[in-house]
Amino acid sequence: MKKKGQFEISFGMLFSIILIIAFIAVAIYATMFFLGFGKCTDVGLFKQYLQEDIDKAWKSDENNFVFSNELAKEISHVCFADFSQQGRGEFKDIYEEAKRGVKENYNIFFWPYKSGCKDIRGFEMLHLDIKDITKTNNPYCIKNNKGKISIKIEKGFYEQLVKVR
Repeated sequence: MKKKGQFEISFGMLFSIILIIAFIAVAIYATMFFLGFGKCTDVGLFKQYLQEDIDKAWKSDENNFVFSNELAKEISHVCFADFSQQGRGEFKDIYEEAKRGVKENYNIFFWPYKSGCKDIRGFEMLHLDIKDITKTNNPYCIKNNKGKISIKIEKGFYEQLVKVR
């Protein structure tokens, strides 16, 4: 007569394994949540710092400098747009989708949308000469180079608003 091997596991051991799996799942979810929160923080800080530098140029008689900041590498472009006008130029193909995703008073957005914070697709920057910035290309987009974005901010002596290049 052959004996069969029997594997018995106690209820306590089974419950412990289930708890370990649940803790690992919660840890993974929390990590993913905070990574997404970090992207939103980066976008928010980018907006704040850019607005501060635009305000600095706007308040001065004349200014010309480069704004540099970090953004998530998944964001390929920072785009300035006049949503009261038609899309034109190099990035006109993304204009219509961008227009559906942001409010009309917004004049800056990130491309592609999925790359940044899903709750912040764009915002309004004050004191920008958006008509001049977008006269050739609407939207006017600046490439994100490996997580580093550089935007030239300029204001001439007789100009009231700030331009970006």
